Amino acid sequence: TPQHYGAVASKEQLEELFAYFFRHGAASERYVSDRELFRSFLKAARSVPNFRWVIGGNAPVMANRFAREGAAKVLLGATFAHKTVVEGLLDNVILAGNDTSSKEEDDVHLILEYPRGAKWGPFTASRANRFIVHSDEDNALLASLDAFENDLPAFKPALIVIGGLQMMDNYNYEEGQRRRLLSRVQDILARQQSDTRVHFELASFSDEDLLGEILELVVPHSDSLGMNEQELEILHSKLIHNKIITVADSNPRVATALDHMRSVFSLLNARRTPGQRPLTRIHVHTLAYQAMMVVKGSPWKNTAAAAAKAALTAFRHTCASADIDIQRARVILDESFSSTLQPKAHRVPVDPSSPVSCWEEGEVEFCIAPVLVCTEVFQTAGGGDNISSAGLVLQI
Repeated sequence: TPQHYGAVASKEQLEELFAYFFRHGAASERYVSDRELFRSFLKAARSVPNFRWVIGGNAPVMANRFAREGAAKVLLGATFAHKTVVEGLLDNVILAGNDTSSKEEDDVHLILEYPRGAKWGPFTASRANRFIVHSDEDNALLASLDAFENDLPAFKPALIVIGGLQMMDNYNYEEGQRRRLLSRVQDILARQQSDTRVHFELASFSDEDLLGEILELVVPHSDSLGMNEQELEILHSKLIHNKIITVADSNPRVATALDHMRSVFSLLNARRTPGQRPLTRIHVHTLAYQAMMVVKGSPWKNTAAAAAKAALTAFRHTCASADIDIQRARVILDESFSSTLQPKAHRVPVDPSSPVSCWEEGEVEFCIAPVLVCTEVFQTAGGGDNISSAGLVLQI
């Protein structure tokens, strides 16, 4: 029976939680507090014929994508136990602290990938997606923060990216410990010069208090936000209703996403106080399209090209192909879309010869790029991190 849980405490809860998100085709990620229970999940997964290992984690995936897209140097805040994992990083990725000796074993995140049309019991997946479980303590405790903070001043970054804070979701902290950790992130960001931009990449959250603390301590020091359609709805619901929704439409209309982007943009900027950064960029990545909202005159440039780059990266990552093969792709965005659900809406046509549609509304520019949706999916996990990084590269 599909059932929602904030964390996984048993095999039965894993099955019910997977069914809950699988039937909606929605991505999700949950914490397993019992490490022995998680090891039993991992042992079972190893017996699956197509089980495989890949370097993961939001920060390493994004770091490799920045490097692959031409960033001269990327400073990565992450912890690894084995040098063989570090060897999976590209040459121009520098590991903060450069130390792999302080951990006995690497953290493992178990990802259950499924294609569109997959069946599980009475349920059928409406789209390809993934369900992730982990028992990660190092990232919940921001174990790499000291080394990253120490190396940051000499590195002099043009952009700081914060991701992976969903690892703190439902972790059993001591009283006040989580807030102290997030306050350290806040302090680091608050010390940065204004010409060093800050991007925060959202993820799947189920803990309302955690998201509230992130909105209080981290988001006000971020110029840019990145998220998928589920995370947009979680954020929008938290800002409007002060509660988190558990699942949202996995293929929302463009007008719905744009309206919620406008609302998030207005609400977050209205909460800004002196000394905090104005939000000047939002990137929402969905199955069917990339949506970017950028303040005109801000340092973010090349918005149309960035949206196009993000859309192509979505295909390349999910199909595991450097080449764009239209025989393995489909377009599910309509030939035109509405700019809003409000009465003032206008239809925006999608021109096949120039498919990125951009227009201005007051102080902001919007760009929508249709995605060539991969029909032979190899991997969805890490898609958002790759897509978001590819879009950022062209805008800094």
